[in-house]
Amino acid sequence: MLGIPVALAVFGAGEWATHKYLLHELGRDRTSRFSFHYHDHHQAVRRNGGYDPAYEGPVWSSTTQAREALGLFAVALAHAPLFPIAPFYTSTVWYCLLRYRRDHRHAHLDPAWARDHLPWHYDHHMGDQDKNFGVAWSWFDTIAKTREIFVGTAKELALLTKHAARASTAFAGAQVRAQRRNPFRRLLSRRA
Repeated sequence: MLGIPVALAVFGAGEWATHKYLLHELGRDRTSRFSFHYHDHHQAVRRNGGYDPAYEGPVWSSTTQAREALGLFAVALAHAPLFPIAPFYTSTVWYCLLRYRRDHRHAHLDPAWARDHLPWHYDHHMGDQDKNFGVAWSWFDTIAKTREIFVGTAKELALLTKHAARASTAFAGAQVRAQRRNPFRRLLSRRA
């Protein structure tokens, strides 16, 4: 049972470090394999008021989703050999990975939900992008002194209407983009 708090601590620190050092510091360089996060994901989220169209379809429908899922799968696979000797630790890490995937996707398909349920992640995207690196939890940001509140501040309230309008516009195009991604649409249109 000691594995559960150890896994939560390891996951929080690992998520923070991966996000800060790999996805942001290395990701700023356009030639880096991690540049998709900083240059594609962050730009889409800023442009669309928190919404990211890359998260609309299945996991393989965009490089942003696919790379994120591959990274999470690699972490899960790396922990698999530990399961026989540390089942609580390993299961907790797997739970954290699934929660991260579910919550991160939901946050970028419903920015209003993210603002209410993951305000630290909303703060990261809509406030200072070099702060608030936790997605599932914000506690490691507090320890590392990288937690900076944006939600509810005068600056955020001044931009809230603009961000909500941008997110609404991006969401409105979801059905059109889904049709473009549908491979059967292309197949059926050639037959007709």
